[in-house]
Amino acid sequence: GPLLSAVVSVRKSLAGAPMATSKKIEEKYQKMLKEIQKRPENRHCFDCSGRGNQYVVLNYGVFVCTTCSGIHREEQHKIKSVGMSTFSTEEIKALERGGNGTAKSIWLAKATQSEGQPPPEGDIPKIRAHIKAKYTQRRWYDEGGAPPPA
Repeated sequence: GPLLSAVVSVRKSLAGAPMATSKKIEEKYQKMLKEIQKRPENRHCFDCSGRGNQYVVLNYGVFVCTTCSGIHREEQHKIKSVGMSTFSTEEIKALERGGNGTAKSIWLAKATQSEGQPPPEGDIPKIRAHIKAKYTQRRWYDEGGAPPPA
């Protein structure tokens, strides 16, 4: 019918979009992602004391290590590898606004100094409990803790 032909023509026009420009844009954003990953607040895992930051938890816009990314996967959170995955422009823009610093001001807003300390790297039971308390139970959560957008 007419709807189908409209969908087909939209698809064709999208398919015909010049690849060079989208490739350039994609490269620009991948470079931006690496810059965001290198920011001091994103250099460490957000959920344990580890130095790893190769994974992003898209639900919360945080950088985490391999171990913590696995625990987040168990919790059905959406994970992408910085080196191995392609991030959408929207995902990178969200990370630009987010990251571990912003997340800390929201997810750990009400945490005491000791509660806010991430569990030791590799202590999976402690990390799992910390992740559940932080995100699932929202124990220290305060949306108002977010810094105003720049």
